Parts: sequence; C-alpha cells; structure tokens
Amino acid sequence: MWNKKKKRRRKEAEEPPQVIPSSEEDVRRAVNRCADELDSRLSLRTIILSDNQIDTDYLIPHLGGIPDKPWYMSKETFDIFDNEEEAKWVDRVQIACDQYFLEKGELPCMGTAQAYRISYFMLKDYLLGDPPVELYIDPKDRMVTHRRPAET
Repeated sequence: MWNKKKKRRRKEAEEPPQVIPSSEEDVRRAVNRCADELDSRLSLRTIILSDNQIDTDYLIPHLGGIPDKPWYMSKETFDIFDNEEEAKWVDRVQIACDQYFLEKGELPCMGTAQAYRISYFMLKDYLLGDPPVELYIDPKDRMVTHRRPAET
C-alpha cells in the first residue's frame, strides 16, 4: 500500500522526456538494446503498434528522449523505416515471398545478376499491386529487405 504512493511520487517528480533528433541508426541501436532487455517470452513485435509505428515509450530510456519524428518497423523482418507505407509493403512482400517459396520451392527473384531483386511479376498472384520501391531477398534466410545486398 505505502509502496504504491512512493512509486507514484517518483513518477511525478521525474521530468517528461524531451524531443530529440534521431537518425535511423540511432533508432536501430535503441531497438537492439530494447530487444536485449525484453523478457525472453516477449516478441520484438511488442514494441510495434498496429500502424507499424514503433512505440517510443520503449525507446526513451535508450535514446535519452522521444524521437523527433515517427519511426516504423516491419513486423515480419524488423527493418526500420521513416515511412509507414514502406514498412507495410515489406510485410506484404515478405508474406507473399514465403507463400511463393512454400508452393514453388524457389525464390521469386530475377536471379543473381540482379542481386536477388524480387520479381513482382512472379508474385502477381500473391500481391495486390506492386510496391513503390525495389525490394531484395536474402537467399540464405529468405528475408525481404529494402537494402541492396552486396554482389558476390
């Protein structure tokens, strides 16, 4: 009973977090630190809101404040974006690639000459429309990414 009052007083005494400038790399490091601290029974999806925005309450202790702009995360690949639509497209394409691989047994990509760029034509039966950005797939873990992989 008395303990609750002490906790409430401590919270009231704390200053509200300040808005700070944040880069994608800052947010990525904060998310990684947050993931390390999460209970092992919780998924990293816990910090992603329904609109794919990252819940900044989890990042405040790791960033030292509230990010100056909203950041979004793919629920499938955990890539970080400054654009909500891009995060949603990565989720859709990841699901489509997984379904395509289960049915066909191959990756829906244009081949190694195109650095594993995803072929939206091959996914036409799995997607409603084409994403506005080029996406790639890693042949080892079959994860979709917006970053072009290094040529090997």
